Amino acid sequence: MREMSATPPDKTAVAHGTILVADDEESIRWVLERACAKDGHTVHAVASGREALAALRERPYDVALVDIKMPDVSGLDVLTRAREDRIDTLFIIMTAQNTMANAIEATKRGAYDYLTKPFDLDQVELLVGRAMELRRLTRDLERLRGELEQRNELVIGR
Repeated sequence: MREMSATPPDKTAVAHGTILVADDEESIRWVLERACAKDGHTVHAVASGREALAALRERPYDVALVDIKMPDVSGLDVLTRAREDRIDTLFIIMTAQNTMANAIEATKRGAYDYLTKPFDLDQVELLVGRAMELRRLTRDLERLRGELEQRNELVIGR
């Protein structure tokens, strides 16, 4: 498993986070690693579904870019098992086969979005940026709910 990190110039609006890239094609991993690291994210890349599951169980990731078709465990099965393990990573499923059935199945299993290969790096950047923003908003909401609960306890306790 490799790790890359870089600080982007003038991208202060982007929420930086951790990304897991899982694809059996080395060239895809290489491109996604560099594109995401360039945007300031910490990126871990793995070559199989089994490695992806191990990585997801080892530490939290904000976003996972996972190929739907890998030789050992499919990207959809990685997503399903992650949900069974209550892992809340946002999944972007990648596929070379642009079929509605794949998109529907990925969505049913809880994917955040779907990306068709070959992809445009601007599209990847946009999807990852939106996913990171959703993660930030979700964390802010959780924090605010906690603060509200504490305040309610103080008021009730008086």
